[in-house]
Amino acid sequence: MAVGLAIVEIGLGVAAACSPRVKDLLASPRGTGAIPMTLPDEHLEQRLNPAFPGHDRRGYRNPVALEHAQIVALGDSQTYGVHVEAGDAWPSQLASLTGRTVYNMGVSGYGPVHSLMLWREAMQLQPKVVIEAFYAGNDLFDSFNLVYNNHQHEELKSPDLQLQSDVRAAEKNQPIKDHVARLLHMGKAEGAAPRARPVPGGDSASLREWFAARSHVYGLLRRVAFEVSSWRSTSGQSAAADWQDARAFAAAHPEYCQVFEHGKGRTVLTSEYRLAALDQGDPRISEGLSISLQAINRMSQAARTDGVRFVVLMLPTKERVVGDLWTSPTPSFRSLMLNETQAWDRAERYFAENDIEYIDALPALQGQWTTAGQPYPVSKDGHPNREGHAAIARAVSDYLGSHGG
Repeated sequence: MAVGLAIVEIGLGVAAACSPRVKDLLASPRGTGAIPMTLPDEHLEQRLNPAFPGHDRRGYRNPVALEHAQIVALGDSQTYGVHVEAGDAWPSQLASLTGRTVYNMGVSGYGPVHSLMLWREAMQLQPKVVIEAFYAGNDLFDSFNLVYNNHQHEELKSPDLQLQSDVRAAEKNQPIKDHVARLLHMGKAEGAAPRARPVPGGDSASLREWFAARSHVYGLLRRVAFEVSSWRSTSGQSAAADWQDARAFAAAHPEYCQVFEHGKGRTVLTSEYRLAALDQGDPRISEGLSISLQAINRMSQAARTDGVRFVVLMLPTKERVVGDLWTSPTPSFRSLMLNETQAWDRAERYFAENDIEYIDALPALQGQWTTAGQPYPVSKDGHPNREGHAAIARAVSDYLGSHGG
């Protein structure tokens, strides 16, 4: 048996080395604690770890590190594809729809300023098109934080002295990073140590992590278990259990969560958290929008210089997608809708004034919700599911096809 396992292990290792598809299948669908997903970076705060399963040698989430790509996708976790398979993230689905090579450079926690800092790296792939996925949910906060608290591209700060004073006062009163993190983690401090739990077998958990990160046989068994679980999740019983769990979580956190149901669609919303990262009355968020737009304009100008087509993909929050369907919204939800609409209106005007192409993914995601499978999970998670990524990919594909490809 040991010899047989060794032969299978070697065979799978050779197959993974020769086939990116096999390597991707053997990687953990949800990652592993044995290898960190990201590594610290002096300028970008963090970079994706090339050693993490499913990442290429540059660290990005692609089967292989392409030398050339026709389309490069920049963005955050909505582009990386958190909680979906790599092949289900919208850049991968866009490649299937268009027949073009698409390289995914999305990184969780990134915003337009991060993308600006990655521009030259993206240009090394000699793309024809660069798509900057601009997410309403947290990009304004991420841009502000990188410039003001991490001191990157500080020339993007507003020269308005009064605004600078308002920002300093707001940060002194309560740092926005702490405020947003507290809402994200439902009142818990970010990075709080989890309560220790006894692990049967002592060091067996560490041994499992070691095998999970290095054994191809383990990866095959894990993949089989994942596929069986995915198949079972399509059953009505499993879907009902997931929704029961989501409702129970919302009931346990009523000050942070709202339950939404409309027709067959249902999910948990987190309006307070989203509002904190979109509140145009907060000088830091308003400044974050200005910084984001300037960074996007710089990328647009660089694209003209480099002879590359540049397109902004505007990604709404899950809350905005269902906004017109909720008949009894809470005050915080109504405020969120107002602030997100104001932010997008300002962005669209800016894009028009500076001749920047953009795609609004909102209609596609709304259409997906009302005519097909809902584009987000039933839980509080604000990332699109496979159907949501498919709707985004179709919107991008349709736009490129109808606007000069």
